[in-house]
Amino acid sequence: MASTTGRDAIEGMDEIRDVNEPAPAPEREKTSEQEKADQHAKAEGFASEAAYEDYLHAVAEDAPIEEIVVDVERAAAREELERQIEEVRYEIGNLRARLHNIRHQAGSVVEENIRWADASAHAQLGDYPWLKLSGAMLLAFFTGKALQRLPFGSLVTAAAPLLIAAARERGR
Repeated sequence: MASTTGRDAIEGMDEIRDVNEPAPAPEREKTSEQEKADQHAKAEGFASEAAYEDYLHAVAEDAPIEEIVVDVERAAAREELERQIEEVRYEIGNLRARLHNIRHQAGSVVEENIRWADASAHAQLGDYPWLKLSGAMLLAFFTGKALQRLPFGSLVTAAAPLLIAAARERGR
């Protein structure tokens, strides 16, 4: 018993069968492959497999093959570009990790150099080495200022004849 609805043409079919209604008996003269092809064509909305084949050939003639090839090439180029971008991102991640390690090692080297300099100063000058070094620098500064105030010009003038006489006696 076939029931119809208000929609007469659902997917190319004029009637909709009930679930309990048996399927129509297949024709015995068709082979199973031909039968499957016809069922597929009917499911697509065509009367027969030949009509379906004609439709496919007509569509194939009108298909813009160049555009499809260009689209495939664009997709392949895009995939290649995305792969290269991922490789660059991976390399950037590696470089960031290596840079982090180098920064950490540089910080460790600086800390070790500071510790070495402090230990060396303690070994050479004993306790409070930086205070002793500061005192030595102050002493050198004040000695330099005192030497600047001495009248070296008049001292050299007075000592010049004595130096010349001593040089002559050595030469003899």
